[in-house]
Amino acid sequence: MKSEYNIALIGDLNGCIEATLEVLVKRDFPVGKIFPLVNEGSGLDDEEQVNTVMFSGKPVDVVDISSFDWNTVDIAFFLTDIETTLQWADTASEYCVVIDNSGAFSADENVPLVQAGVHDENLGSYSETNKIALAGSEAAQLSLAIKQLHQEVGLVRVSVSSYQSVSTAGKAGVTTLAGETARLLNAKGIETDLFPQQSAFNVFPQVGEFNEEGISLSELRLVNEIRTLLNDPSIIVSSTQVVVPMFYGCAQSVHLQTHYPVDLEEAAQYLHHSEGISLAESVCDYPDMINDVVGNDGVQIGRLRKDVCDASGINLWVCADNVYYGVASNAVQVAEKLIYTYL
Repeated sequence: MKSEYNIALIGDLNGCIEATLEVLVKRDFPVGKIFPLVNEGSGLDDEEQVNTVMFSGKPVDVVDISSFDWNTVDIAFFLTDIETTLQWADTASEYCVVIDNSGAFSADENVPLVQAGVHDENLGSYSETNKIALAGSEAAQLSLAIKQLHQEVGLVRVSVSSYQSVSTAGKAGVTTLAGETARLLNAKGIETDLFPQQSAFNVFPQVGEFNEEGISLSELRLVNEIRTLLNDPSIIVSSTQVVVPMFYGCAQSVHLQTHYPVDLEEAAQYLHHSEGISLAESVCDYPDMINDVVGNDGVQIGRLRKDVCDASGINLWVCADNVYYGVASNAVQVAEKLIYTYL
């Protein structure tokens, strides 16, 4: 292990990159130099006009990815879209370890899919491609919530409805919701282009494009990642993803079917003993998305209860900050495991 590591980050400067820089400082990651990167040829609104970001109280220059020397860094966080990742990750991986959150490699058998606290042991095979695939934010919080239950009693089926904030579309989603809300409150019309419907004062069950079977890539990604992370392809996973008018956070209504009936107290004990999980004290309690979840790097669980019609059924409400936890904290924790064990 070296004393310091140079880090590159590509993504939303005022979203994922900002949150990741905060987590790096909070967790005292041994950072040498930081290189925030932007893809100036991608037409990302005004990001090319941003010259610096703050890291540990000091401004850091933003660099155009097309002119970046990958040989100057040890780890590159790709916290961006699939298109940008596919454009640059192969080149980056020739010189440094790529930790990717876009989903570009989540189905690649040669790239380990890793979730902090769930599938850490898979990290060792990163050297085959010099790439690591991170679980998506929805799979990240769900897999951590149900891992211990699956290990102890086994899960037959996982049904989840994810209520995602507009930041699922990055900074553009946050800007869109803010702009639409302001215009509608001032009796002005709006035009929808980023989302299939208006995001302000509305909900719609679509994250990304649908395939011919009416399933979105994001829903399919969650199904595949849960099976991989729990190392059990036999689990039946059903996913519906809904966009709600919140800036940050993801809440999930989850129904689990276990192999045999489990007492609620036993299920609660498994959750209490799961690192990174906070369980509400009462079956009637649930986390406050604004005060308990957003800006925190853990997974909050509430409304833990038995299903009224299925003796082997358990229902729960799972919440996390999709950016701060689902992207930033996970990326940094995986990088920590990487440097302490393999680099």
